[in-house]
Amino acid sequence: MKRLTKTILTSSLAVALLAGSYAGMNKAHAAGSKDDISIIVNNETANVDVTPYIRDGATLVPLNAIKTIPDVQISWNNNSKIVTVNNSGQKSTLKAGSTTATIIGHQVKLTSAAEMKNGRIMVPIRFITSAADAYAYWNAEQRAVYVAKPSTTLAKQLQSSDTATARNAAIRFPAVDKTGTLLETPETGDNMLYTTYFPKNKVDEFFKQHMDIVNYYRIINNHAELLWSAKVDLKQQVKNTNLPIIPYKIIESKGKMPSIPTGGVYFAFSLPGAFHYGIIDKNGKMTELPTATPEQSQQGIFNIPEEEQLK
Repeated sequence: MKRLTKTILTSSLAVALLAGSYAGMNKAHAAGSKDDISIIVNNETANVDVTPYIRDGATLVPLNAIKTIPDVQISWNNNSKIVTVNNSGQKSTLKAGSTTATIIGHQVKLTSAAEMKNGRIMVPIRFITSAADAYAYWNAEQRAVYVAKPSTTLAKQLQSSDTATARNAAIRFPAVDKTGTLLETPETGDNMLYTTYFPKNKVDEFFKQHMDIVNYYRIINNHAELLWSAKVDLKQQVKNTNLPIIPYKIIESKGKMPSIPTGGVYFAFSLPGAFHYGIIDKNGKMTELPTATPEQSQQGIFNIPEEEQLK
């Protein structure tokens, strides 16, 4: 009984890890009115008390919205009216009312100045991301600004020689959505399914499936990019010639469908605590492997020796 309880708990932790990466993107659609701008920092939608806005081609955001960028300290001096970004000892500053910033010792001209609004300092996000060495992307369809920067620890884990360690880092990498508006995602419930697929021997590209929605990510420099999203029919298993790792009929999609003719591995978690894993060959045949140990379930993604047998 204790072993069963531990398995359920560890599987639930793995589900929480997978599900969390969907939260920020999905919330971007529900944040405020259709004209509001969402700020998504490392997969989490920022809570703001002053709505971001666009002025002179620049998106201005409240300072608190982007203070969660890892390994960076961002501060506001109300006396000097200066915003300071400290990126591992490299400082950048911007004075309220000025369109000239000092970014790591260089003078940079901005299209809009930082300014006060409703008692909050609003800062051009370009200044923050440049000073913090973060990646920023404006998704016009979602009216969302994505800000991405992995922590130093996460970036090191991605470079690990251990495939499982690198893959676990990859699925937690900050992501930006470049497909436009996401396909409609399923409602949450008591029987939710989350599956992660990795092509054979790959750590820098992967698929995340939430019920009947499959998203394809590729890691580029210091962030992951969502490049393709598809709705699949879970009742129809087929061979997708250029994408056998996804063994379901594709109903509709957005973005450019990747061409990955090899098979790979999958890890499937469902509430209230079931866990399955296995391999998929180049013909789209899924083979479920023996029950995972509680330790493997807790790890989430682990090395599968049978992966090397795939052609």
